[in-house]
Amino acid sequence: METMDDAGVVRLSPDLAIVQTLDFFQPVVNDPRTFGRIVAANSLSDVWAMGGKALTAMNILAYPSKKIPVSAIEELLTGACEKLKEANVMLVGGHSMELQELFYGMSVTGTMHPDRVLTNAQARVGDRLILTKPLGAAVYSEALFKDGLTDQQYEEFSSSMERLNMYASEVFQHHDVSALTDVTGFGLIGHALPIARNAGVTVRIQLNKVPFFSDFFDLMQRFLPTQTWKNTEYVEPYLWKEPGITDDQYSLVAEAQTSGGLLAAVHPDDVARVLAALHAAGDQRAAVVGEVEPLRKGDDGKSEFIRVTKE
Repeated sequence: METMDDAGVVRLSPDLAIVQTLDFFQPVVNDPRTFGRIVAANSLSDVWAMGGKALTAMNILAYPSKKIPVSAIEELLTGACEKLKEANVMLVGGHSMELQELFYGMSVTGTMHPDRVLTNAQARVGDRLILTKPLGAAVYSEALFKDGLTDQQYEEFSSSMERLNMYASEVFQHHDVSALTDVTGFGLIGHALPIARNAGVTVRIQLNKVPFFSDFFDLMQRFLPTQTWKNTEYVEPYLWKEPGITDDQYSLVAEAQTSGGLLAAVHPDDVARVLAALHAAGDQRAAVVGEVEPLRKGDDGKSEFIRVTKE
């Protein structure tokens, strides 16, 4: 709990630990099967963010049965099972109930060697930060539900969220990675903050290096998400932002993500090999987005755990 890590890891024996996580949320797309794929990818991600291997999953489902047809629920669960099959994860049960709103998620159990846990607490000064997926999910989701997305924009948005972090996690497990987390509801800066605080370092995010969905800034002028202020409020006491960075630019790193990518602190000597491996595995937008620096203090003596700069 102290480190705000992505999943719980419990040692069972000297060479075996279980990894457990749970997640559920409301629809971020209109198509049931696509939403099912996104839920599975998002729910499984926390096991991979610890460096574990996901083994089993259980469904968590609540929906208004009089408003949503059984065929839509069948599509939803089918989409989820497609991603479970891709990840070689077995569905072993679940629970459903009647509610006025649709919620869907999964509890996931995995395994790993207890000495190989990739936490978010051991970043080293000099490490480079690699992000494996582009940002922009909150703006695109807002645009979708206000009929503001083209088919091409929807494909870019949904395919990114459906993409399993399993492949990137496997790459990171074979390289010199000191800290690992996934980027979801707290946004890039919100998930970078525990990395910095736990290690007593400053994490610098370089805006011009951050990948984002192709039409993010155009769409944001019309479809600004309403929840960005929560992540800003969370990080603000520990943040230094370079003068001249616009609110639009800052929103990119503050907005919440759904089924976002992995954020890894990688030894600088290993960065080129890691990026090449990530791109070869299918994470084509993976990029270096910052670095880990010695802890900085502001003029008021407060720790600047997060610095957002242009370059």
